[in-house]
Amino acid sequence: MKTQGIALALSAGGSRGLAHIGVLKVLERYQIPISGIAGSSMGGVIGALYASGYSGEMLENLVKRIRRTHWIDFSVSRMGLLAGKKLEGLINLFTQGKSFEDCRPPLQVVAVDIEKGTEVVLNSGPLARAIRATASVPGIFSPVVMDGRILVDGGVVNRVPVNVARTMPHNLVVAVDVGVDLSPQVNSMFDVLFQTFDIMVRDLRRYQPVEADVVIEPQVGFIRDAHFGHVEELVRAGEEACEQAIGLIMQKLNS
Repeated sequence: MKTQGIALALSAGGSRGLAHIGVLKVLERYQIPISGIAGSSMGGVIGALYASGYSGEMLENLVKRIRRTHWIDFSVSRMGLLAGKKLEGLINLFTQGKSFEDCRPPLQVVAVDIEKGTEVVLNSGPLARAIRATASVPGIFSPVVMDGRILVDGGVVNRVPVNVARTMPHNLVVAVDVGVDLSPQVNSMFDVLFQTFDIMVRDLRRYQPVEADVVIEPQVGFIRDAHFGHVEELVRAGEEACEQAIGLIMQKLNS
């Protein structure tokens, strides 16, 4: 059967994942058909917003207006420093209360059952709760309880969900991997937790090669996850990386 378009696998990566927006902008520019999106952590957040109707340019303008106070809500729970209710409310607002069934293109996001250590693919029901689950960095955000399972950040076991993207048949699978770079300085509890998570993810990356039809790797360097002051830089890195890969994508689509 003829290839329908591309299935995107968008990686975890904290604020580095804002580079996904630049990739989406270039795919739009070249009118590359996107048939489905699989996302993990920040890849799931960006994928959900895009599938809710935002263009790449609209996404860039949106994230420029987000401040820490919009999503940080300290928790009295023993399960995480942040409750995550503000994040869930923010996603619900931006996606206008949509569900997976409303998404165009179709969306799937990855979370992890923290008790069983297994991957959980979320692809039905309300978006906001699932997106909070895929982005719940252990120790930072309180886990999300869904259907009797305690769920945390998908990047714990599956940074770049190529396997999920491959469940969308007759598509070219394009992975976007924003990589992992450790902080040269650790100055706070947040830094310690984020750095610990990044070390784990960096080692996981060594044993999980990204085996997609095309792999795009934006060169974003080190940017701490809690900072959203580098939006233009991150989006530009995504655009540059996708521009370098666009010829190969078009060639494979047309072959």
